[in-house]
Amino acid sequence: MQVHQLSDKDLHKLDETYTSYINKKMVPSLSKLINDDVVYHSSNTSELGLEEISKIVPQTEFNEDDVGIYINCEGDLTLGILFHLPLGKAKKLASVLVGNNENSDLTSDGRSSLSEIGNILAASLFNAINEENGCKIMSSVPGFAIDTAESLLESPIIETAMSPTFIHSHGELKCQKTDVTIYASIFQDPSESRKILAYHSLEFSKSEAQIS
Repeated sequence: MQVHQLSDKDLHKLDETYTSYINKKMVPSLSKLINDDVVYHSSNTSELGLEEISKIVPQTEFNEDDVGIYINCEGDLTLGILFHLPLGKAKKLASVLVGNNENSDLTSDGRSSLSEIGNILAASLFNAINEENGCKIMSSVPGFAIDTAESLLESPIIETAMSPTFIHSHGELKCQKTDVTIYASIFQDPSESRKILAYHSLEFSKSEAQIS
C-alpha cells in the first residue's frame, strides 16, 4: 500500500487552485482561439501510485485512439500537462482551425494547429501560476502523438514522478458550439505540489494582511 504525501485537504485546495488558474487564463484563451463558449469542469485532484494509471484513463467511444499534446515546464516548479481528445474530435477541432473536412485525415497543418493550441493553453496556465506566485518557469516544445489514452498518459507520469506516487489534476474543457471536449491532465510529483500549496498560502496571507 502506497503512503500518500498529501492530505485530502491539500488535494482539495490544489484542485481549487488549479481550477482558478484555468478559469482565469486558459478558458478565455481557448474561447478566443476557436470563437466558442468554453466551460471547464474539474473532475478531481488525486494522489495515485504508478501502478494505478488505468484509473485515470477516460473511456472513449469504440476504443478510438486519442490525439495528445504534451508540454512540461521546469524552473521554480516542475509539472507536465497533457491535452488529449479522441481522434475523431481532434479532426473536428482541426477543421475549425484550418478549414479542412473534419472526416479527412489530419494534415500537417491540422497537427500543427492542434499543437499550437496545446502550447497556448499550457502557456496560459504557466502565466497564471507566474502572476499569482512569482514563479519563474520555462515550457518545452509541445510533443504531439496519436495513441491510446493510456499510452499517452503514461509518458508524462513517468517523466514527472520522482516518488512512488504522483499527483494528477484532471478536468475537461467543453467547447459548446463545436461539441468537442478536451481532456486536460496536470501531473506533478507530490514535492512540487507542496510548492504550489505553499505559494498559495503565502499569497493568501499577504491578501489577508492588506485587508486588515
